[in-house]
Amino acid sequence: MRVKSQKREGYVNIFNDMGADWEAIVDTRDTDNEADFIESNIGAKGVVLDLCCGTARHSIALSKRAVNVVGIDVSKNLLAIARARVKQAGAMLPLVRADMRFVPFRDNVLNAVFSMFTSFGYLPSESEDALSFLEINRTLKRKGRLLLDLANRDHIIRTFQERDWAEFKPFYLLEKRSLDLQGSRLTSKWILVRKKSGRVESVEHNVRLYAFVRIEQLLNEAGLAIKNVYGGHERQEFTIDSSRMI
Repeated sequence: MRVKSQKREGYVNIFNDMGADWEAIVDTRDTDNEADFIESNIGAKGVVLDLCCGTARHSIALSKRAVNVVGIDVSKNLLAIARARVKQAGAMLPLVRADMRFVPFRDNVLNAVFSMFTSFGYLPSESEDALSFLEINRTLKRKGRLLLDLANRDHIIRTFQERDWAEFKPFYLLEKRSLDLQGSRLTSKWILVRKKSGRVESVEHNVRLYAFVRIEQLLNEAGLAIKNVYGGHERQEFTIDSSRMI
């Protein structure tokens, strides 16, 4: 399947260009706990799709639990990292380069789909996010399950900070943010300071934010119905103040 060029699809660039730096960021997450949450919500039967699998950290954890996972992502660099990690883990895990708007599976073949850590919202338009939901519904079996993990727009607005910083193993990260409420977009300039060399690099991160009411509408329009909503990976109650919208 042909993947559209990155020159047109700027949403790919931050993850593809960051490569190992993105790996350093996501490896600070509690992957085992998140895998527990995924498995408890989607089960372990049939074929499960890790949509926008990135470095395949969730897929690898689930494959070790005998879940039949397939990972897809549009980023060449992240998939290269994922394949190396799969080999190192000795996992049986197919990885496919594909666009979430054109999922390369037949109709009604997947038991479940999961998408973690705000992988939705990077496509050029909201209508293309909606197309991705249609693709998910097309490939899911009847009564199949979708687990969608997003940042909560209302929480981001209520707690907005223009600047923040974090430390990761190879670098310090300074984040400068701006909010476009009319367009419902969060733009962040990520400034990375290398610990060893002191070199400064920057990338721009731009994501479309969703409030619960709008994401519910898009899911319903795609033929998907919400069964549960959580505010975190410990099954916290979802409220306007929840940082996650799962």
